[in-house]
Amino acid sequence: MAGGRRSTLVLVAMVVLTLDQTSLQVSAWLGGTVYVRLTNRLEPSKATVTVHCKSGDDDLGDHLVALGETYEFSFKNNIWDSTLFFCNFDWVSGSLGKSVSGTFDIYKARRDQERCLHDCNWLILETGLYSYTLRTKIWENLYSWPQ
Repeated sequence: MAGGRRSTLVLVAMVVLTLDQTSLQVSAWLGGTVYVRLTNRLEPSKATVTVHCKSGDDDLGDHLVALGETYEFSFKNNIWDSTLFFCNFDWVSGSLGKSVSGTFDIYKARRDQERCLHDCNWLILETGLYSYTLRTKIWENLYSWPQ
């Protein structure tokens, strides 16, 4: 009987330690809804940007996001940690005098569960797309516009 209890305690301890070391990844899957917010800060051009986001399962359609406005969508991460949303951005730069377009991975489960957990916030700037990282508490330029 003592051997059975010892085995159970060892097993419980191993599970607790494993969950503790991967708590951000586990909590992102178990924690429910993920929110992605894309905020237009295209200054000085003051351009409206067309945003079109998709995953393997969902096509969220075109959304016009004016300067200072935010487009938001939400979803539940899948159990395999393979959820991926990518978005296309189109806008006309007054300061560059040309049309600007780019498609980028906006949510990748394995990258973003630790980086932004349940609230993934992006700024759309003339220099590229910046994402807020919880660990460093800074806005990082993850993508630049194609030349």
